[in-house]
Amino acid sequence: MAITNWYLNIDRLPQFPDEVIDYLEGLKPHKAALWDKTNKEMAEYKSSLLEQLAEIQDNRCAYCGLSLDWNLVDREHFVHKGQLTGYPEFMFNLKNLFAACGFCNRRIKGQRVTLQTYNENYDECVFCIIHPFFDTPENEIEFLELQQGQHILVKALTPKGQSTIDFFLLSDKRLTVRRAGFIAERELEAEMDSGAYAELKLVSYYRPD
Repeated sequence: MAITNWYLNIDRLPQFPDEVIDYLEGLKPHKAALWDKTNKEMAEYKSSLLEQLAEIQDNRCAYCGLSLDWNLVDREHFVHKGQLTGYPEFMFNLKNLFAACGFCNRRIKGQRVTLQTYNENYDECVFCIIHPFFDTPENEIEFLELQQGQHILVKALTPKGQSTIDFFLLSDKRLTVRRAGFIAERELEAEMDSGAYAELKLVSYYRPD
């Protein structure tokens, strides 16, 4: 399969019924600790949020573009919600929420700064790396095609693009190889008809006496 852009360009948001929106609004002023509430309303909201984000993002990480299968998956706040150094007021803003693999979110991003200029209106904030919803990634970075037809080498087109590449280690050799591996994995899945897959499962589950 052809993947030409790995940093996702997300063009729609999760949808929630009015009663969920009213519940979240009723929690204001938002504090970081609210995210860890364990009541029924919060559990249902977070479950639906992750399910919708995964579907919107084709089950791929918002930052590296790799599969979320077999990975630790986080509901990720692009502008982090930490009470002391973050912005909990944006905690439930759907434009600030994405699904990310544990490596990108926990090992790389954490609570690092992504906000260049603050505005109480999230839509008016300025960000120092590519924002998956507001920005168009292909205007900032380009994935170059190899002879095999794979677009896995990354090149910056703008300073923001370069900042994003550096931030998420997108040009790291290991991540480049993982992009090639993901393409090969999806191509193999597409090629395998149901009969071949059933045969493979029989081999996989075989245990000698």
